[in-house]
Amino acid sequence: MKRMLWTMALAIVTSAFAQQQLPPGPPYTTPPTFPQDKTSRRQMPPDTKAPPSQSLSTAQVQRQIQEKLSAEPALANTNVGVKTTDKSVTLAGSVNTERQHDLALRIAQSYAGDRKIVDKIKIRGQA
Repeated sequence: MKRMLWTMALAIVTSAFAQQQLPPGPPYTTPPTFPQDKTSRRQMPPDTKAPPSQSLSTAQVQRQIQEKLSAEPALANTNVGVKTTDKSVTLAGSVNTERQHDLALRIAQSYAGDRKIVDKIKIRGQA
């Protein structure tokens, strides 16, 4: 009986010491989002001009749009052509559905840059 009491006491003391060895608080703490005082803020350098973007030539834009339109499986059996100037991208031709029409416009917009999109695409079956 004494042996059983000593074993239980030893188990209780061991578990108490094991619980005390855990580090206090969470293992990782999140740093504060905002500085504690305003004097410790660092000043950001003034914005500098970004380098000029490398815009594609008119021919490159036209070629890329036409290639993407031709390669798009959802635009198979459609007839959409592209004409590009320095200020605009004109899409002309015909498609079967409104979805194909929207897809052709999105493709053109993704390569047009600052050029205006001129939509002359006809949807077959619509007056």
